[in-house]
Amino acid sequence: MSSFAIDPCEKCEEMLQPFLDRDLNEEERALAEEHLSLCAYCRKRYRFEADLRRFVRQAVTEEMPPDLKTRLSALRTPLL
Repeated sequence: MSSFAIDPCEKCEEMLQPFLDRDLNEEERALAEEHLSLCAYCRKRYRFEADLRRFVRQAVTEEMPPDLKTRLSALRTPLL
């Protein structure tokens, strides 16, 4: 019996982060890939998570423009 037999979308969501981290064994990876190929909802979730990870990686490697730093500093409220 497939581990996706009970609720395939719930199981896919549970496996999404390990799938993105490449922490699944071959069988789990194949099940996740199969489900993602068949389910538009889960595929959309996967793309969102993958894009979010890509954005975060990019954000931490790019230097913040000096004018943005200045504007953000101006928004700070003093500690009382």
